Amino acid sequence: MNILFHLKRPVDRLLETALVLLFFTLFACVIIQVFTRYVLNDPAIFTEEASRFAIIWLSLLGTAYACGRLEHMAYTMFPEKLAGGKLLAHMRSVALIVLLFALSVMVYGGGKLVLRALQFEQLSATLALPMGYVYLCIPLSGVLIVFYQLLIIFKPAQFRAADEVEAALEHIAEEERKLADEGILLDPATDNRKEKES
Repeated sequence: MNILFHLKRPVDRLLETALVLLFFTLFACVIIQVFTRYVLNDPAIFTEEASRFAIIWLSLLGTAYACGRLEHMAYTMFPEKLAGGKLLAHMRSVALIVLLFALSVMVYGGGKLVLRALQFEQLSATLALPMGYVYLCIPLSGVLIVFYQLLIIFKPAQFRAADEVEAALEHIAEEERKLADEGILLDPATDNRKEKES
């Protein structure tokens, strides 16, 4: 099981890179469409379809990434009142439900959809891409969700929902430590930096 936890960081980095590239693809499609439509008066046809496919991949892979960081949409009132073993049991039960959904609907159902689209050689209208490759994001994100849910089931204590305020306070404390190490103090009254008197 430790192998899965060693894989988490590379999988996170790979997903982050893919999401950034997809976002820039979407951004580039919008810029190209605006430029060709309003400057050249000859709108590019491919950008609408390319941006649609990019947003589909971005949404599904982003969902998998959010599941791995416990930042997906969730009802938090109940788990916020739990602690210790009850909270871990709750996390495991939710992870099991999500895992079963991802396996049955996304991996199995999405896999069948991909195979059927490739079998019938279904192509997209403008780019003439095989639609099986477009639909591939469904089982792929399903596999990633299953991977993350398995990690949560086996070691839920290592997962914690992100708290933006807490993260910001930790960042401020880290910056203050760095400044203190450099011999610079912040004056809270004036918010000016002063050299530490020796």
